[in-house]
Amino acid sequence: MEYYYLKDLNMVAKKEDFVPYIYDKKEGWTVDNKNILMDRVMGYDPMEGIGNTDILDRVETITEQEALELIEKLH
Repeated sequence: MEYYYLKDLNMVAKKEDFVPYIYDKKEGWTVDNKNILMDRVMGYDPMEGIGNTDILDRVETITEQEALELIEKLH
């Protein structure tokens, strides 16, 4: 399992068994059907395509402990 911090959105995300999830403080872990995480991981920009460094800089890989601490702060 991989955990991520989405800097521009102040959100926590994870990828488990190739499925991306976004943490929602009301609903908990929800499947990322809007590709919020994967767009950032791949650097996808609708105007430029994949590999945009500005988009890539918006996501940071974090540990599970860091993810739990960030989730606590969201509540």
